[in-house]
Amino acid sequence: MTKEEEEIKRICNEVIERIRPDDAERARVKAVTDSIIDLINQKALAMDIEAHAISVGSTARNTWVHGETDIDIFIMFPEDVPEEVLKENGLALAKSISDRYEERYASHPYIHAYFYDSERITEYEADLVPCFALKDASTLKSAVDRTPFHNGYIMERIQGLEDDVLLLKLFMMCLDIYGSELRRKGFSGYLCELLILNYSSFVELLSNASRWCYGERIDLEGKGKYKGEDPLIVIDPVDRNRNVAAAVSEYSFCRFIDAAREFLTQPQMSFFLPRVPDPMSAEEFAKQVKNRGTVFVMVLFEAPETVEDILFPQLRKAEVSITNLIERAGFKVYGSDVAVESGKAFLLFELLIWSLPRLKEHMGPPVTSKYHSEQFKNIYASTHRLFIVNGRYTVEVERRYTDVVSLLKNELISCSLGKDVSESIGRGYEVLRNEEIRFVDGIGYFLSSYFRGI
Repeated sequence: MTKEEEEIKRICNEVIERIRPDDAERARVKAVTDSIIDLINQKALAMDIEAHAISVGSTARNTWVHGETDIDIFIMFPEDVPEEVLKENGLALAKSISDRYEERYASHPYIHAYFYDSERITEYEADLVPCFALKDASTLKSAVDRTPFHNGYIMERIQGLEDDVLLLKLFMMCLDIYGSELRRKGFSGYLCELLILNYSSFVELLSNASRWCYGERIDLEGKGKYKGEDPLIVIDPVDRNRNVAAAVSEYSFCRFIDAAREFLTQPQMSFFLPRVPDPMSAEEFAKQVKNRGTVFVMVLFEAPETVEDILFPQLRKAEVSITNLIERAGFKVYGSDVAVESGKAFLLFELLIWSLPRLKEHMGPPVTSKYHSEQFKNIYASTHRLFIVNGRYTVEVERRYTDVVSLLKNELISCSLGKDVSESIGRGYEVLRNEEIRFVDGIGYFLSSYFRGI
């Protein structure tokens, strides 16, 4: 065993002792989970609803990291029940057993509820999700109907590999690439479990991942029919037409490869410790701006009241559309990012070119193109001086906007922003430049992350 291998083994053993839930935690989680299931089943009987509850997810499979408990309870309805009845009765059952809850949406509505343990010391969060109890995964009615099949597949195979799953999850959490939600576009818990099943250990996964190429394909059952082009393709063993890793962005894919190489070469405990940067102060930000010689422009507005998986795709869409607007006007974007903090949404743009002269060259057709030349001259000859440059007519015109701030103040609403973002911006927004950027709650952490890199 090499020195690096010995250090990797030592680090992994130490980390596992820290993050593996102890017997007391497992007992508390099981007791709360069993209590929720019993309450739902009793209410179903009392309300004469044909349904029963089961536990799925990491707490059912003993693959949750200490302190990161997510209880997932699925309320199973017969597959011949109409979908509207499933939604209505499923939500009624879920709401009836909790005093505090939020209604959320995935394929269809579900309840995110809060429960205390028997001593009322620890509060747990649980997702209560109605779904169909299907006999065959090929007859799915919605995406959530796959989850019980996922649960069964993993539980039959994961025994003895739970610690490796925990190591992988924490490794990805500390890289900020854990979770398939659209804000992060990382690796889901189910994907982590499949990767460990495929490679048999955390270290063996890292060893293989360090050599991954774009389009890496993993198919545990060898029956995949998925034809898409993604950075990572992991065929869902219960749905051969689905890529479990479809949510993984190119950045998350590459970040994992890079970290795998780094850890195997220079194993350190820091890979398993959260990297929470100190919030950047206004003074530090001003210093960064001065040193870089760029200009920062921020679009600030009230964050729409919608779930993150709807909001963040719209913010990213707006980011791309606004970048295109800026560059079509002749300016140059170096970097950009989006965030939501304390009820505010902001779009940040770092600019290499943010100011331009009033004069602009407008290129016309080739002189040799008789018809288009005549059209061009009819439009411009009486009001502009004509030039011939590289065989084409040109005229000098005035730019409508000579700086990015005025462009965004007047033209932002013309961009493709997404429904909720567009409505919010329509109610009012600010365009702030450099020292005008206000350090509202959370913006210091956002800016620290922007400048930090990987």
